[in-house]
Formats: sequence, C-alpha cells, structure tokens
Amino acid sequence: MAKLFFLALVGYGLYGIKLVDDDFTDKLSILLVRIIFPALIISRIVSRFSFTEYHYWWVLPLSASVFAVSGMTIGFFFLRFLKGFIYGREFMCASGFQNCGYLPMTLIVFSFDKLIADRMLIYVFLFIAGFDILMWSLVPLFLTGKLRSSFSFTRFFNPPVVATVFSLLWVALWGKGSMPSVVMEPLAQLGDAAFPLSMLILGAYLCRYRAHDPEEKGPILTCLFVKLLVFPLLVLAVFMLLPITGDHKFFLFLQAVMPSAISLVVVGAYTGANNRFLSSVIFYGHLIAIFSIPLWLQIYNMIFK
Repeated sequence: MAKLFFLALVGYGLYGIKLVDDDFTDKLSILLVRIIFPALIISRIVSRFSFTEYHYWWVLPLSASVFAVSGMTIGFFFLRFLKGFIYGREFMCASGFQNCGYLPMTLIVFSFDKLIADRMLIYVFLFIAGFDILMWSLVPLFLTGKLRSSFSFTRFFNPPVVATVFSLLWVALWGKGSMPSVVMEPLAQLGDAAFPLSMLILGAYLCRYRAHDPEEKGPILTCLFVKLLVFPLLVLAVFMLLPITGDHKFFLFLQAVMPSAISLVVVGAYTGANNRFLSSVIFYGHLIAIFSIPLWLQIYNMIFK
C-alpha cells in the first residue's frame, strides 16, 4: 500500500508543479487503455494460463461480473438515502467495481510463496477478464446515460477485451508459452509499465480533481460504507453457505474487500463523468483499506481456518 501511495504521490506532484497538464494526462490514459493494458493481458495469459490446469477457469470471469452487478445493485439501494445527490451513476460504479488487479497482485506476491502466488495470479488475470468486459464497454455507456440508446455488442470489443479473447484463443490453439519470444518479450516489457504508469496517472487525476477535498462528504462516506463494509459482509455471509473450495473462496473474498477501481478515473476522464467524486472515493477508499483489508482477512481466517 505504501508503494502504491508513493507512485501516486509522484504523479500528484508532477501535475501540481505543472510538469504534466490535462491534455498530456488524458492522452497518457488513452495509451494505457489501448496499448499498455492489452500488452499486459496478452503477455500474462499466454505465458501462464493453461486450460488443462484450470478446468473451471470460467467461474472467475463470471464471478467478476456477479460482483460488479451485485455491488452496483447495493449502491442503487443506498442511493435513496442521498437526497439531492445527482451523481448516482458514479456512485453505483464506485460501489460495484473494485481494484481487482494491482492491489490484489501486490498482496498475493508479498503474502505467499512462489508456487501458490503464481496460481493466485492466474486467478487475478481470469477475474480481470470478466471485469474488463464490463469496465471498458458497459461502464462508459452507463456513465454517459447511453446504455439503452447506444448499446451494441461491438462495444464489448474494446482493446483490453480483444486482448483477453485473443490470448485465450492463442492458448487454446497453440498452448501456454507458445508465443515467439521476439513478440512476447516486448509485450511483457510494455505490460510491466502498466502498474507504475497507472499509478502516476491516478496521482495526476487526484491532484486535478482535488480528491483530498470532496465537494460532498456524505455521498463519499456512504459509498465507502457500501464498498468496504456492506459488500464484504454480504460476501462473507454467502461464503458461509456455499461449498466453495479454499483457494477460490479466499481469492474471491480478497477481491470483495478491495477499494474502488482506479480505472474508474480513466473511464470517467473520457466519458465526462464526475471525476472529482470518483477520485475522492478512490483516494479515501485506498487510505482506509490500509486498515480494513488486514482486519477483514483476520476475520476470514477466524471463520474459515
């Protein structure tokens, strides 16, 4: 968490001293979505995933969609308590979409030995596949209010989703690790830039939209209550009833306790959403998560040890 905040602080400072401006940050976001993220997805899935090793791989992308829709539904319920708040779509998205990639990956790498960590990282990439389908296709339409009028299945084929489908097809046809190194190594190098670049962009957006100084504190606190308390509590209750295996159960609960997705700010930038609200939810959500994630994992350990 400290590393995340340090990188974001660098981006915050770069924007604060005007070394980067709005136009540069927005173009960098487009580069991240259209080039860097797809490179990361292709390099990781092709090099690490195998259908024979993960028979129920489809459960994880499906779970990502269920998590997002469930969180948005809970957010919609809590909106009725926010009289006069006009940014309901942003509230619902922040309630439904969590930081499902970099933060879980960081915690997994630092918490497990290599054998277990590699398996859990595959879970992350599969979960991200379902997450990306909604984040980069339906969320932009939802935030702009054009979900019904402009819906088209072609919307699903944005760069991250295309990269995911391409990677799975490649593995199905030619197997894990079969991509020539002359292609794989440059893709991996591009993908490695995704983490620090996304943090720098986040920091710049946090400064740009004054995330530390929200306009409306009530909706921010309510959204954090939904994302970091209500949703994990409901997921924990469901897991006490469903016969899910240990590693899948732990991974999904780890996803359930994550703060709101950083990529919401990237999507918000090119959809004209209220990025000040989204930035504040992300900023304070990650700040609280420093304490809430260890607490939730301790509770999980006490129940399912």
